[in-house]
Amino acid sequence: MQNATNEKSGLSPADSQPTCGRPDCICALPLGERFILWALRQWQCELIAWQVDRELPPEGSALVHGFGVAGLLDSLTDFAVLMDVLLFGARRALEIHAPSCSCLGRDEATLIALCGLAQGDHDGPLLASLEAMMVPSAARVAALRLKSFAMALADAGLQLALPASAAAGRLN
Repeated sequence: MQNATNEKSGLSPADSQPTCGRPDCICALPLGERFILWALRQWQCELIAWQVDRELPPEGSALVHGFGVAGLLDSLTDFAVLMDVLLFGARRALEIHAPSCSCLGRDEATLIALCGLAQGDHDGPLLASLEAMMVPSAARVAALRLKSFAMALADAGLQLALPASAAAGRLN
């Protein structure tokens, strides 16, 4: 009789997925993290085509369609404001890779981890991390929008949060 879990990792066959083995490859990311990465990259890709005064991506954009398919259309405003705050409030330009890139960049990994902190109610580490990345007033706005976005992900079944004991090392 076969064991229902992988004895080495403790994962059930449904939880484990084949990966290429590269430590920076996105193929090992869980679905929720892949969605965040896709949204970050799509935002970066489409940003150039949008008018400067738009609050949200135009109707028919890949972001609107993707958020709609995921049942997250109501959270697109929070995501859009978050990205604007990151764009204009960050102490340096964030490096977001092209949508077709298979590598996970450092800034992308940090933003995914911040979503996990927000979803797990780790508000202190979340705000401290954002304040290190951006001016304090922008960090507070980003934390609020990030929290709303992360909770919408959770409501849609995309769990990112770590247990409280593991949250301290998430960004390191």
